[in-house]
Amino acid sequence: MVRFLTFAACLLSLIVSTVVSTQAQTCQPDRAVIPVPRVSIRKLIFRNARVLSAQDQRLILKALRAEGPVGADGPQELGRRDQGLAVEDGASSVAEEAAERVRAAYQNVGYFKVQVDGKAVRVPTDSLGRYDIVVRVLSAGEQYRLGDLKIVNAVQFAAPQLGDLFPIQRGEIFSREKIAAGLEALRRLYGSQGYINYAGVPETELDDDNAVANLTINADEGKQFRLRSVEVLGVDAETKARVLSDLAMKPGDIYTAKLWVRSLLKFGDVAQHSDPNIVNKRLDERNGWVDLVLDFRKRPTCPIDLSVDSAITIR
Repeated sequence: MVRFLTFAACLLSLIVSTVVSTQAQTCQPDRAVIPVPRVSIRKLIFRNARVLSAQDQRLILKALRAEGPVGADGPQELGRRDQGLAVEDGASSVAEEAAERVRAAYQNVGYFKVQVDGKAVRVPTDSLGRYDIVVRVLSAGEQYRLGDLKIVNAVQFAAPQLGDLFPIQRGEIFSREKIAAGLEALRRLYGSQGYINYAGVPETELDDDNAVANLTINADEGKQFRLRSVEVLGVDAETKARVLSDLAMKPGDIYTAKLWVRSLLKFGDVAQHSDPNIVNKRLDERNGWVDLVLDFRKRPTCPIDLSVDSAITIR
């Protein structure tokens, strides 16, 4: 039996992505200032990657912030790429990323056991110290199709309803991307009903004799949460009353991140000279309550450190 985990990407707006305690208004720079050694990548070379389509190659090149022609199993011009690491480690990081993207492309068309190797090779005759990134498919393995798709331990929704959220049916080519899309759809559905701690753990059992992948999703639904209170800081009493009145959720309502984001988008005029991203969400796990703090107070201005070259540029 082979198990894998897929982590769904968070789709919330950046307006609620920063969680900062309202008890400490210390100076926090927007980003860390880190020296950025430059890594120059000359070419990306695919070896034995016959399953990769031209579109797959273009997407991988684009993901690596590359520009240049695409050819079958040949060199691709990348240009420059910057990494916040030592030069050698930065080149290795690019190679690992390229290999992972090739692996994902193969798994999206059913080659679940594909083995991929990525290496950064310094060009010995190049005076600029550039690297070539070589990605080699060691073995594609069998192409699998979806067998059984089961969702277990789900109580709040019927299993057929949950299964219909997956854009893949029994007998179709097993796709990592489609399974991830189904897992994300599950998370959104549960989140829309206040199950903000929901987690779905996929377990894949491979039937090598029949090239079939059976998928079981263990649903950890958690507790349903409701909004208990909203505290508004940094505005006058009249503005505070308007903010509370305009909230899409009221105390006692089921808490959903979607409605909270919809509420915050109404307050652009209030936040014109403040930072609306300072949101503190406190969970009462035992009783299923959410307490929110919306802080419109100005944050201290941080000095800009110009002692190092912190610019990240792509050329």
